[in-house]
Amino acid sequence: MMRLLLVIAALTLLLVAAGCGTSTSTATGGDSETGPVKLHVMVPCGQVGPFSEIVKLFEAENPNIKVDWMPENMVTITTKIIDGVERPDAFLSMGDLEVDLVEQAGLVMEGTRTAYADNSLAIMVPAGNPAGVQTLADLTKPAVKTITIPDPEQNSVGKHAVEALRNAGIWDDVKGKLLYARFAADSKDTAAKGQAQASIGYYPCAVEVHLPNQEPAEPKNLKLLCQVPANMYSPFKCEGVVLKEAQNPEYAKKLLAFMHRPESQEVFTKWEFVGSGSECPAG
Repeated sequence: MMRLLLVIAALTLLLVAAGCGTSTSTATGGDSETGPVKLHVMVPCGQVGPFSEIVKLFEAENPNIKVDWMPENMVTITTKIIDGVERPDAFLSMGDLEVDLVEQAGLVMEGTRTAYADNSLAIMVPAGNPAGVQTLADLTKPAVKTITIPDPEQNSVGKHAVEALRNAGIWDDVKGKLLYARFAADSKDTAAKGQAQASIGYYPCAVEVHLPNQEPAEPKNLKLLCQVPANMYSPFKCEGVVLKEAQNPEYAKKLLAFMHRPESQEVFTKWEFVGSGSECPAG
């Protein structure tokens, strides 16, 4: 029993290190000849809340399929797939960059790339907003010493944040203040701890916390300031693909198609993937 507890503890620590902090699976699945087919799906931490609801709807309609999934950080998922550590049936992403990387590695089944939910950028500040940030131009003020964004080479949100700062005409003034975090969750947490005066992240992650089987909740010690104007960066959405080495590609395609169903879109709306915040003033 002690050995089992130690193994569970070790797995939990690995998930926390990956930037997620929790794991879940709706089922262990089974042999296709004796029970439901197990569909292996890799899901980013940022979609834990909505996906945990959508997968129940999907399984209720498809009792012959059990979805085996574990949430992990987006960068971790992408790296594992490209390195061959994981070969899921379906791969879900918070944006376009990660899918681009997997596609460039030649791992995506042709014709399966699907955009299924809105996403956008938002500026977050620590509770109390000590630097008094109100506009995009305020990011250039001396009081703002550090701005966190996820690594733009590995995260869609970082890539588009750089675009927005350039198009806002403040890149030269803020590039020296930027702290690149490997994980989007780390970028947000740095601001929540007061170690940065502002952070740019995914809008749905700025307004609620994703936990399985729980209602949306506001992040602690962090305030949504505003949405970055959509015309300042290339539009992007949450995307999914079926991998070439998928064991159950037809079922994976069925799941991606289900993500477009009205009942699934209602879940994404509930979890604030459709941005409803006010836009940041330019200055």
